[in-house]
Amino acid sequence: MTINRRSSGVPSVSPAISMRAGVYTILALVVYGLSWYYNGQLIPLLAVESMVLMIWGLMVWWPCLRAGLIWPRGFLPLFMLSWFIWFGLTLFWSGSPYSSWFYFWVLGSLPLTFMIAIMIPELTAELFWTWFWRGILISAWILSAMALWQYYQDLVTNIGLANLRPFGPLLDTNSFAAWLNLLFFPVLVLYFVKDSRRQVGFLRGGLDPEAFFYLLTLTVVLLAFFSTSSRGGFLAWICTMPFAIWGLWRLPAARPRFLVVAALVIIAFLLMDYAHGYDLIGHLSPGYITSNITTVSRKLMWIATWHMFLSHPWLGTGIGSYFLNYPAYRLPGELASAGTYAHNDFLEYLAEGGLINLGFLLGFAGVLMYALYRLLYRAGQALQIDDEKRLTALGLVLGVFAITGHALGNFIFYNLPLSILAGLFMARAWRIYGNTGNTEPLLPKIGIHHGFITQGLLLLGVCVASWNLLADATTYAFLSDNAWLNGVINHPRQRAELLLKVANTLTAVRPLATQPHVYLANTYLTLVEHDTRMDAANRRSLVQAALHQYQQSLVGIPQQSGVLNSIGTLYLTQGKFLGLDVTQRQRQTLLAWRQGLAIDPESISLRNEIAQLAYADQGDVQGGLAFLRAGLKRPLFPEPRSELLLDIALMQWRGDDKAAAEKTLLRILRDNPGYLPAVSWLQAIHHQTGLHATVH
Repeated sequence: MTINRRSSGVPSVSPAISMRAGVYTILALVVYGLSWYYNGQLIPLLAVESMVLMIWGLMVWWPCLRAGLIWPRGFLPLFMLSWFIWFGLTLFWSGSPYSSWFYFWVLGSLPLTFMIAIMIPELTAELFWTWFWRGILISAWILSAMALWQYYQDLVTNIGLANLRPFGPLLDTNSFAAWLNLLFFPVLVLYFVKDSRRQVGFLRGGLDPEAFFYLLTLTVVLLAFFSTSSRGGFLAWICTMPFAIWGLWRLPAARPRFLVVAALVIIAFLLMDYAHGYDLIGHLSPGYITSNITTVSRKLMWIATWHMFLSHPWLGTGIGSYFLNYPAYRLPGELASAGTYAHNDFLEYLAEGGLINLGFLLGFAGVLMYALYRLLYRAGQALQIDDEKRLTALGLVLGVFAITGHALGNFIFYNLPLSILAGLFMARAWRIYGNTGNTEPLLPKIGIHHGFITQGLLLLGVCVASWNLLADATTYAFLSDNAWLNGVINHPRQRAELLLKVANTLTAVRPLATQPHVYLANTYLTLVEHDTRMDAANRRSLVQAALHQYQQSLVGIPQQSGVLNSIGTLYLTQGKFLGLDVTQRQRQTLLAWRQGLAIDPESISLRNEIAQLAYADQGDVQGGLAFLRAGLKRPLFPEPRSELLLDIALMQWRGDDKAAAEKTLLRILRDNPGYLPAVSWLQAIHHQTGLHATVH
């Protein structure tokens, strides 16, 4: 098969189109770059990235709306629009709306970037993609350099083999491997396409500089990929390569190129997996998979996720709420994960958004399969495009296909840069293989004859979303990670006054934000406890205000066991200012604490506080011990388990069963020899026993 070549000349474009394409490229690269280090934590990065994305979208969509909204024909644009709208609708019934807000931008970036990219006019889009792809290639080199540098640094510091796995700018090495897969397949295809132009063999001096650059890029990406030693990434790569071979095999001299790529794969594997003892292949064996703690824990996580879905089968718990709900569903034996993600996007979509949410992700996978069918079946003869364009689209689809398959065993689309690139890659591929023209203007057909109406609505939506994102970024900067403020304002009192004003303002402009409410509540209680000159009326007002702020913080995220712990403590210590007698205070305290323990059954502090107040303080030490021992049946990490056993020993000592207490302390040291509180207590007991024997 030969590639149909058209004129290599690029159609001339006007300076206005070039400028517009340049602005779009800069905005797209800024969006992509800002997403690298978000990792679900740095809210200011997400806020700025999302606002730049909306500005880019506003610039693209503005003239489209003025023209009456000329919409691309085909299933995929309508599917992506429906998917994005669905993500927005889930915010209205989410069980944790404030948390879901952030994941709306992470998960929704895939359909949103797709819709922005497909609405760019054709000539501008071609120039935009040419420049944007150069930025992607640069990012491939940067990411590969990160991986190799991290690998080298870990080697020279003699880090454990289990941790000798680069993660690039992400917090998870498997997701990083998926990112490299996403870049590998488009580069692989372009290497084949560009190198097939050569008329002279390589050994006889034939060299295409562009193809050689792609070959070098493949080399560094493969080295970086195998340095991650990711089983899931390797499996996704293996499952995707047959489609790549199918699509590229008919190119001229494809066999020697595949031999070159195979040699690079083998060399990269031999070099980068040497330090691991070449265990990547062995880790794929059925025996290892069924016995390894990470895969066993995945199975337990998936069972717990299924139980989560059964509890909320229709609309789910809300996107991005998995980590808030998981502690109540964690199964015994699952102690290999932090419980942040399900390590299976399909199951997590099901638990967080119900069957409809899963249907969209399955629909996206179906779209990829259909795209592969169109691009591969009979060499895409029905597409009426030249082979170079068809294969370029194939490479982009294969990259997205690889990460979608990888999402069966890891969290992939919850990584912002992967979602952004997947949307842009699919938009470019669809322009090549699926674009069948545009509709007539749609707005006049539904009775809207003035484009400025929809333009105004779009602008209003962007402003409202940006307002909330700015408030979220401010909340993080001033109340979550405000160490930078110490260098700006040296006086502690001035800093405290500023933070109090910021928190008070944020509760008004962003009511769903949880942290400003908690900050104000803690400040009010601190004033009550430390200002001895305050009269009873002012104390009552502050206690009431603190309780109100705690309760308001539960509106955005109800699953906050720490806030419920604080509410219970408020009732217990300050309940008299609320007009509650001792019995009422204890009842309200226990109610709040038990609600918190139901949300997080692994909370040692809540379990101990309930055991003390509900049992031990009432003279029922055995009941308190039974309640504490029930916590040992929960999946607990070593330190919390030792802490709970220490609480049991303290209650046994309080019940005058010193022998049982000492036995419990010895049990702690058998399980966790370095637990200092148990060591110190046993030393004190033995020292006291020795003194007593000496006296007698």
